[in-house]
Amino acid sequence: MESMKTSRIAAVLVVAGLLALTACGGGTGVGPGEIQKREAQLRDRLPIDWNKYNTADYQGGIEFFSKTLEQADAQEGVERVKNHVKSEAQSGIGWSFFQLQNLAAAEQAFAQATALDRQNADAWAGWAGVALAQSEFNDVAQFSSQALETDPDYNSATRVDDAGRLLGHDNVDERHLRLMLAEAFFQLGRYSAVDRADPNNAAAQVRLGNQDFRFKDPGQLLQAISDLAVELQSTTN
Repeated sequence: MESMKTSRIAAVLVVAGLLALTACGGGTGVGPGEIQKREAQLRDRLPIDWNKYNTADYQGGIEFFSKTLEQADAQEGVERVKNHVKSEAQSGIGWSFFQLQNLAAAEQAFAQATALDRQNADAWAGWAGVALAQSEFNDVAQFSSQALETDPDYNSATRVDDAGRLLGHDNVDERHLRLMLAEAFFQLGRYSAVDRADPNNAAAQVRLGNQDFRFKDPGQLLQAISDLAVELQSTTN
């Protein structure tokens, strides 16, 4: 009986010890409050990183975003939060390489960003731009559509996180995505679908930018895409 009592006491002590470890952050001495504080500090880095990018110092931006990645990897915290921060940092690296015209590096960064967070519309938009520069029109259609599905009102310049931190850059919005879609569908030979309500064609995307447009022939459609591109450039410069 005495040995059974001793065993029960030992078991209680083990459970109590495990609970104590859990309460203090898994045995690291870092409690939930401290973890949340560190996560907030990590998120606070992102506006600084984007500010560096917005000075047109793209190599410096890569260094800033890379440092944030390192800190996220080293920090204890909720995996979802870390992945969100890492996705944003990878997206920033992607946009920086895109500006430096290093398309291979930009593509790799955007791929990692979207793998970490499938809801990162900014990364999908950047990846669509890279695909367009590489004339990968199926990818352009896929990535632009993914960006619009994730955020129908996408605007890179006015982006904020859920705490109001400013993450804006460049001046790309849903009109650019639809223009890329129109170009991709045109190059893929998907000019129009007059017999059904199908947005997956060039004419439908042009019509979203110009409600008066009516498809007649590919030449007229190409001219409409060109006109929209010129108009969009004049309003965003």
